[in-house]
Amino acid sequence: MYRHDEPDAMPNKDPSNWHALIDYIMSAWPQIYAVGLAMIIALVRAIHAGGRPMKSVLEAVLCGSLTLSLMPLLEYFGFAQNMAVALGGAIAFLGVEWLRDKLDALYEKLIGRWLK
Repeated sequence: MYRHDEPDAMPNKDPSNWHALIDYIMSAWPQIYAVGLAMIIALVRAIHAGGRPMKSVLEAVLCGSLTLSLMPLLEYFGFAQNMAVALGGAIAFLGVEWLRDKLDALYEKLIGRWLK
């Protein structure tokens, strides 16, 4: 039975906060999914290759960050944001070091020769 002299258990809590949180998660779901999958693939690949635990975790964070940073580029070129999942998976499977080596070679071929 409710007594009027008892304080409310949660006077400042708004139950619609959960609804707002779920709405935000649903709106950011392509980013969350792409980054999460890239991080899991990179972590499993790095552990499978016999890497140190900290290096494996950092590789996963780098792959997730690269995936997230490439999402606006996909939108700019008119691709669906769901393509970020495939792109993030490819980056995670190949690794950040492989990607860095290829981008360094491309930079040298296109721009680096003019700066010498």
